[in-house]
Amino acid sequence: MTAQKVTAKEQSEEKKIALFDEILEKLSSNGLSFGDLMLHVFDPVYKRGSARWDGFFKQHGLATRVLDLWVSNKNSPTARQEVGAWAEDYVAGEMQKEGEKITSSKFLQREGAVVDYAYVTGFTMLGMGNYLLDAARIITSAVLELLGEYSHKNNYSRRIMGLYLYATGAQRQTISVMSHLGISESYQTEKIDGLISIKYASLGGLSMSMRNLARAVASTGLFAASYDNINMMFRSAEQVMGRTDSQENGTCATIFPLWKAAVENMKIADMNAAFNKAPPLTLKDILLTRPELQFMEKCLRHCILRIIVEHGGDKFNKFRDALNDSLPVTPEKIELHKTPLHPLPAWNIDESTIIGNAEVAEAIYKELKVKGLSHWKWVVKILAGDQLSIARLRSLLNIRAGNEGGFSGFGWGAWMPGLFHGKIADMHGFFVTHWGVPNRGTRNPGSLAFHNTHLHRAPILLSSLPPFRVCRDLAFVSLYSRILHCLLLVSGKSTLEECADSITSFSQLEGYAALVQSKYANADLVSNLRWQREMARRAEGIPPGDEIYENACLFLHDALILREFTDSIKAGDSGRVILVVKLLALSFRGNGHSKYAYEMLHLIHNLTHVWPKPLRAIILNNWLVNPTGNPFSWVEVDLMQEHMNFWIKTIYQAHGSAASWEWLGMVAPCVTALRHLSTSIINILGSDQGTKHEPADLSTDIKLLMKSLAENNVYEVKGRVFAEGDGTPTPDVITLGIQQLSDSSSNPLSEYNAAFLKLQARRRLVPLTLPSLPTAPLMHIDASATPDLSPAPSVHDDGSDCDSDFEDDIAFDEDLLTAFERVMDEVDEPTLTRNTAADVALDMDGGDDGFVYAGDASETMDLDLDLDLDSDSDPFVDDLDDLNYNENE
Repeated sequence: MTAQKVTAKEQSEEKKIALFDEILEKLSSNGLSFGDLMLHVFDPVYKRGSARWDGFFKQHGLATRVLDLWVSNKNSPTARQEVGAWAEDYVAGEMQKEGEKITSSKFLQREGAVVDYAYVTGFTMLGMGNYLLDAARIITSAVLELLGEYSHKNNYSRRIMGLYLYATGAQRQTISVMSHLGISESYQTEKIDGLISIKYASLGGLSMSMRNLARAVASTGLFAASYDNINMMFRSAEQVMGRTDSQENGTCATIFPLWKAAVENMKIADMNAAFNKAPPLTLKDILLTRPELQFMEKCLRHCILRIIVEHGGDKFNKFRDALNDSLPVTPEKIELHKTPLHPLPAWNIDESTIIGNAEVAEAIYKELKVKGLSHWKWVVKILAGDQLSIARLRSLLNIRAGNEGGFSGFGWGAWMPGLFHGKIADMHGFFVTHWGVPNRGTRNPGSLAFHNTHLHRAPILLSSLPPFRVCRDLAFVSLYSRILHCLLLVSGKSTLEECADSITSFSQLEGYAALVQSKYANADLVSNLRWQREMARRAEGIPPGDEIYENACLFLHDALILREFTDSIKAGDSGRVILVVKLLALSFRGNGHSKYAYEMLHLIHNLTHVWPKPLRAIILNNWLVNPTGNPFSWVEVDLMQEHMNFWIKTIYQAHGSAASWEWLGMVAPCVTALRHLSTSIINILGSDQGTKHEPADLSTDIKLLMKSLAENNVYEVKGRVFAEGDGTPTPDVITLGIQQLSDSSSNPLSEYNAAFLKLQARRRLVPLTLPSLPTAPLMHIDASATPDLSPAPSVHDDGSDCDSDFEDDIAFDEDLLTAFERVMDEVDEPTLTRNTAADVALDMDGGDDGFVYAGDASETMDLDLDLDLDSDSDPFVDDLDDLNYNENE
């Protein structure tokens, strides 16, 4: 049967071949070819549609099989070349049709479009892929490049990539190479009188757009401005006459809209009336009340719980939800929202002097173009900065009170202090207080010096402390280790795993935290032990107590306050922040940071008596900002500005041959837009090689320090007293600060109040320079010299001179003036530097602040510039003529 089927199939195949041969022979005998037959069937002219479909295309795959045979290596080379050439022409034609279609739609064309924030943030490779019906990044990128070659008007992606290269600090040569590869927009140059003039169309347009956006925000009057210095090193390639390296100090500023604010709550008249009626600051205003003290104890206890759950191991994660639910909250917690940030151009103004701060304020409001607005004269302006900036602004007010009015009198401002610089100063004071004596081994096993050595970290000298982040990380890892060690002591367990297994409820864990707080973080307990030892020494008895244990308890007490300061800021709880500020007013005085202690007195006085309640509420809702809009992502305003300065320096590296302050002024307003673009591009490509990283694993360090604390019995009373040279009792800086503020009749608090009362009297005078008169030109003031605050003869409303006896009555006493000004004009107090991105990261605990760093930059970044010093022109400004501040205008 099978043989019969095979024979029938072969016979059928033979008949088919014979028929085809007969057809081909017949075509040939009639002078026709097989090609003529194909044209007759496939050419629509002959209307053989049924034959085409039924005889060819209806059988799926037949056309593909024929085409494969045409291009197979069994076909002749000539035939294959012809078919290949046709395929190329066909693909080119289809691409041309698609290119014409996309070009006609103007989807990729941005000619005449404003390069603004929406322009930059609206670019996504996924969006391009969806439009081009292909989400593959590589194919989409290739298609975009081809479309750009088809028409140079299709340059949207190239302009975006050019801006991305600016954002990541790419050099001009890199941008030029990317341009020649069709990836990026290039530097556009043109010859003008033999000189090269560089035009940054995209970046310049974006800069102007961002500046206009900032002006729109400022036009409402409901905004605050923050500013800080930026130090730039300009390097010349050749050291010749007229070409030398130079470091220049400038200023960068950022504004942001005020949250929950209204102009009727920001009247200058209301602020001045409240100032004139404000009573002096008392010690009672500084010290925590009993309810505040109880709430602060609760906050510190919760801080202990956070450390246990966060660093105690996976078994403590079962308490995370209960921990979050038990977080102490005050009524002054800021509602969650995202803070829009609007950087302003950078100015070549040194704000380290009194006159420099006056120029910065003038430059900010001149840039925002708000002086002509209807509400300008009667709405309070809020300025934020570090301690030095705020002190200089206050000096301007002190100098001009009673002498000048209007803008030059500086009675229009509310100065918002920078809490980040206060945090830095507190860390410096904490580090010096608890460092101990190095190289003493186990004779001082509770000191930071011993822990630094035990962790095999780089040696540290108190005379040259490392950057802020290094000090912070060492202090906090020591804190975490001590908390977990003390948890084992109060629970009686040998390991954290055993301790976690034994705890059956969150209330039990809270009980252990309370024991840790009362036994090992209690400054009163330390004071009592030291008093007992002193009494025993006087009676020639055996001194009780233990100096190593006492120092360790004070370390835990002070470090918990540091950690609570950090956590309350991250939570955006202004009420908790205020409680810590009151403690800082005392600890700064105790650890020798008199400038910041003085600043805390001003802040507490303003919050308590000076600022009207509506203005106080506005300040407390806006002295922390949230750039991401995420919970527990609040940061200090001055940290935000330091972060902005870091990014400005990073972007500045994309410089040309004539980089200058004009170029820096152009790129500064673009920081937020370029930062968003950089983050988006890196997220799309998934290849971040910057400083973003996973949080450091501290488990090994913590275990090592816990073992050391247990072996050396640091938190046990053993009657140990330091031998000479091994260490000294750590001072209780808060108690010491209370003593300095209250002991004797001439103390810092009394001096502060005396100066405040004198300033009140001066501000009640009608100034010679009335608000309606033009402001006098700014004159240079030596910041190191003591200014003369004696008022000029004042004028009554009726035009008569004030009585000379009254003048004598309010004249500023020179001794009082010295006390008032010395903390502002003395040599800068020691502080911790900020040299890397980690030192100004918005989230120093999680390792990722929601933004992307393109690289590492120092506080004084060195930029190798080959400056064109032969030209007197400003080739970068073009249509941005008002970019620079001119004090003579």
